[in-house]
Amino acid sequence: MNTILIVCDTWRRDLMGCYGNDWIRTPNVDALAEKGTVCENCYCGSFPTLPCRREMITGKYEFPWRGWGGLEPDDVTLSGLVSQSGRISYFITDVYHHWRRGGGNYWWDFAGFELVRGQERDRWITDADIELDYPAPEYRETPRIKPHLRNTEYVRKSEADWFSPQVFAHAIRWIQHNASHEDFFLMIDSFDPHEPWDPPRYYTDLYDDPDYHGYEYVAPSYRAIEGYLTAAEFKHVQAMYAGEITMVDRWLGLFLDQVEMLGLLEDTMIIITTDHGTYNGDHGQVGKLQTHMYQGISHIPMIIWHPRWGHGQRIKQLVQPIDIFPTVLDAAGLQVPDGIHGRSLIPLLEHGQERRDSALFGRFEIECNITDGQYLLYNRVSPYGMRAASRGDATESYVSKLIHLPSDPKEENDLAGSRPGQLSRMRRLLAEKLRAIDAPGELLEKCGLDGVTV
Repeated sequence: MNTILIVCDTWRRDLMGCYGNDWIRTPNVDALAEKGTVCENCYCGSFPTLPCRREMITGKYEFPWRGWGGLEPDDVTLSGLVSQSGRISYFITDVYHHWRRGGGNYWWDFAGFELVRGQERDRWITDADIELDYPAPEYRETPRIKPHLRNTEYVRKSEADWFSPQVFAHAIRWIQHNASHEDFFLMIDSFDPHEPWDPPRYYTDLYDDPDYHGYEYVAPSYRAIEGYLTAAEFKHVQAMYAGEITMVDRWLGLFLDQVEMLGLLEDTMIIITTDHGTYNGDHGQVGKLQTHMYQGISHIPMIIWHPRWGHGQRIKQLVQPIDIFPTVLDAAGLQVPDGIHGRSLIPLLEHGQERRDSALFGRFEIECNITDGQYLLYNRVSPYGMRAASRGDATESYVSKLIHLPSDPKEENDLAGSRPGQLSRMRRLLAEKLRAIDAPGELLEKCGLDGVTV
């Protein structure tokens, strides 16, 4: 069986119609969700961008051991296993982290790849005669946005020149010429709808006053909204993000139409997901990184089309990006190697079989969290480490926050002090899961879990 994996960066699950959103237009994703399987409880594993990609490619949690970086020489990769079996694997992306220094090399093991240039900080165009038009005053002093402004001024003449349209146009061409390959694996990794949120203005106007002429914070700083953006400016930020999502959905839909016209839906599994979300006003924030990995960040979409199983179903079981690795191998009839952390989702699609009692997620040296689908434990990692703590430099080795999701979906009430029994249970569960994957002992100590017994 073929597999098409579509990763759209920074797409909040609650900004899709199939997850209950009623104001952003996502008809193409919703159509696939209606006839396929919607995973209600998918949680990211390692945060942010590249650590999550490594989990998809290797089937192993990343954050307990390291943070940002590329593949290592001894990594067993999904693309490598597919290619070594004689099947075709292909990678199409505009996520520039995949070729930046200190970034990723996740395309190495694919049989072929295409890199679409120009996103965000991609140092591509240097033309001296391009005059930059700053959408908000802060960008005159923000180096990270200047490459994007220069690149887009150079390349954009029509909607097809925006980045996600380019990515899916490349994917359409590839599928037209490669549909006859048996059991191929195609990974489409779109940076959109990650900021900068600057779709053609007619997309933004779907969600905001077309007469808005204020500043456009296309890549807002990761911070509290109060004192930073006016109400009108923030509404426009939300509209730009919504417009970006609708543009991605449109071009993703053109690709899915091509897949269907080629008759591939009868022998192709399609997975649509993201790496994480972003704050869209929840907790008074915009962006990410600055707080706990609340639901807006960690609770992500995953939609699966399988030719035979799971049609029209919504599953409650916990799933994660690490499950993509064994699922693709299972679908292709390839052996899943020992030692990975993910589990194939095929039995879940076929039988509704329970696969996981909890989901780990976190950020290297910053957070180590767990949920059982009811309670969610946020656990800060001590920034000090064992040696600093032994010198007396640390004041507290961990800070926990306990949320009961069914009664508190906005995560406003910390129950760590009022429900000590549940806090202890979740801390034991976190310690158990970390030990089960042979996480470093230092991590358990930094989380205050080294003395916790199961």
